[in-house]
Amino acid sequence: MSSVFWPYSSKLESGRVQRRPPLLWLIIILALTLTGGLELGATLRSPGQRMHSELAGAAADLQSVMPIVRSDAMLVQLRRHFREHDASIDATHWPVVLVTLHHLDGSTCRDAADKVRRIEGPVVIELERYRAADECHDDNEMTWRIMP
Repeated sequence: MSSVFWPYSSKLESGRVQRRPPLLWLIIILALTLTGGLELGATLRSPGQRMHSELAGAAADLQSVMPIVRSDAMLVQLRRHFREHDASIDATHWPVVLVTLHHLDGSTCRDAADKVRRIEGPVVIELERYRAADECHDDNEMTWRIMP
C-alpha cells in the first residue's frame, strides 16, 4: 500500500501516514462548483434576459464616462459587453449611442422585444422598431438607443 499516492497525505520517516486536511482540494472543488454554477445560471437565462444584462452593463459604462468626450477606447469597452452577438456600436450622435445586434433569430427577437423594450435608469435604453412580436422574422437586426 506504500505505492498508493494520496494527494492529501504524506508518509513520515517513522513509516506512519500523516493525513493533511484536503483544504486545497476543497478550495479547488468550491471554485469549480462556483464557476460551473455561474455558467449554468447564465445559460439558463433567456436571450432577452442576457441582452438586458449586456445593455445595462453598457449603459453603466456610459454613465461612468459622461461627460467625457467620445473615444475609441470607450467604444471598444462598450463592444465588450456584447461578446455573444454580432454587434455594432454607433456613437455619431454622441452622447446618444446606438447598439445594433445583427442576425438574431425569430425566437430571440421576440424574447428581446418582450423583455428589453425599455430600461429606465440614469441612462435610458430604448428599443427602436419591433413594437410587436409579429415584426420579428427569421433574421433580425435590433437597435437600442442608449441615452443619458
